[in-house]
Amino acid sequence: MKIKQISFLDKDFSNIRDIRKIVFADEMGIPEHELFDKFDQESDHFIFVEQNNVIGSVRIRQVEDCIKLERMAIYEEFRWKNFGYDAISQIINYYKNKSFTKIILDSIYDIRNFYKKCGFVEVGKIFDRVNLPHIRMELSF
Repeated sequence: MKIKQISFLDKDFSNIRDIRKIVFADEMGIPEHELFDKFDQESDHFIFVEQNNVIGSVRIRQVEDCIKLERMAIYEEFRWKNFGYDAISQIINYYKNKSFTKIILDSIYDIRNFYKKCGFVEVGKIFDRVNLPHIRMELSF
């Protein structure tokens, strides 16, 4: 599996729209108006490609001196096959080479164990976003 960086204006951004709609709106019930925001235009976007198929995506943006991983999603049939772990590893390496030393994210609480397996630790308290409990997590490298 490889990650490919794309821009908000790239024709491949339609893949990200599809992934977010299916994973977040259809599967999780998050309102569609929450799937995209003003940060999409200024963020780095990556799609995950396996055997020429786009299977997932993530958004990364700089927040102060670290990067924030947001809206990571993988189609259901590709989950639990280490693609998410591989994507995070590649993203860490990419941003290490750009001199960043920390990634933060706000995980849906029920998914936090996936991020723990990737090396993230919980920081702070549980909070609500889009009617789902979340927890801030971070990884220093």
